[in-house]
Amino acid sequence: MSQRPLDRGLSNIAKIVSDMADLAVDTVKASVIAYLEGGDVGVQVRAWSDCLRSMYNDVEEMAVELIARYQPVATDLRAIKSNMKIAYDLSRFGRYAYDISHVLQLLNGYSKEMQENKFVKEMSDKVMSMLHLAIEIYKTQNFDKVDELSQMENEVDEMYGKHLKSLAQSPSKKTAVLISDVLLTRHLERIADHACYIVEEAHYMVRGRPMYIR
Repeated sequence: MSQRPLDRGLSNIAKIVSDMADLAVDTVKASVIAYLEGGDVGVQVRAWSDCLRSMYNDVEEMAVELIARYQPVATDLRAIKSNMKIAYDLSRFGRYAYDISHVLQLLNGYSKEMQENKFVKEMSDKVMSMLHLAIEIYKTQNFDKVDELSQMENEVDEMYGKHLKSLAQSPSKKTAVLISDVLLTRHLERIADHACYIVEEAHYMVRGRPMYIR
């Protein structure tokens, strides 16, 4: 049986989104490592971020074309809608990664205080684990680990709130280090949020009903 043109279009969109997921992980990882260990990855991260944005635009254009040409309904329309939203979330990872690499400029490069910040390292590891898990759930469409992702999301939110309170009580820190610390943890918290959005949308796409990870 020959494949419907609509099915081919859906497969093409899914392939781009899957490639975006892999690139998004690499982009965030590079920016976080550079922040923690030093290194100038701004140009590379910007290029990857631009690529993710371009791929999102491709998904959007292909989705609109499929809707206009084939007027999909039910499951097909849900797949198009969900992939567009997931592609958008993945493109945001690129932007947050670029913003993290940009934070280094506040300190005119690398600072020893950043390497010694155990909290930032712990939060970064937690968020990267969330990102990997979210991509795994999206690709396998196996939602058995959603509770694990939800628990990690709650932990990240709690860490972020406690850290802000701690920073407010630490006026001894250099202003530039303090600002970069706040910005980085905020970007990490938003990455964690978007990781959850991806799984929520994947669940809707596969099972036809919403799920909220909070």
